[in-house]
Amino acid sequence: MRKVQHGPVITAVTDIASPPEEVWRELTDFAGYAQWHPVLRFVDVPTEIRPGTRLRAQVSPGTENVGEYAFTVLRCEAPQLLVREGGVPDVLMGRHSFILEPRAGETRFTESEEFSGTAAVATVESARSQMEEDYASYGRALRERLASGH
Repeated sequence: MRKVQHGPVITAVTDIASPPEEVWRELTDFAGYAQWHPVLRFVDVPTEIRPGTRLRAQVSPGTENVGEYAFTVLRCEAPQLLVREGGVPDVLMGRHSFILEPRAGETRFTESEEFSGTAAVATVESARSQMEEDYASYGRALRERLASGH
C-alpha cells in the first residue's frame, strides 16, 4: 500500500456579506474572473462545471509562475464546496478547495490549497508568507466584487 504524504497547506478565510448562493455564482462564473480576480483568467470556459471538468487558466501573479495552467474539477457541491486540482504530477501538484459556510445571511469563505510532490515543501515554504497574503487578497477581491453589486 502506498503511503499518503500530506504537503504544505495555504489557507485564507474571508467573511463575505452575501449568502452562499451569491458567492457560489461568482466563484463558479469562471468567464467573469477577469473582472475581479487579481491574477487568474480562465480561458475556453465550459458551460457545465462538474467532477471531471477540465479548466484552463492564465496566471499572472507578477512572479516566475506566469503561464497557462490546467485544472480538473474533483468535487462540485453547490453552493458549499468546489475542489480542483492541477500541476505537474509527482513534482508539484495543488489541490485547491473553496468552502462556503452560511453565517446569518453571510458567508464564511475558506480558500485552501494543499500541495504535494517532490518540489512542494521547498517551493511553498520558501514563499509561504507571500502566498498567504495573496490568497487573502483573492478572498477580499471576491468580497469587493459581491459588495459592488455584481
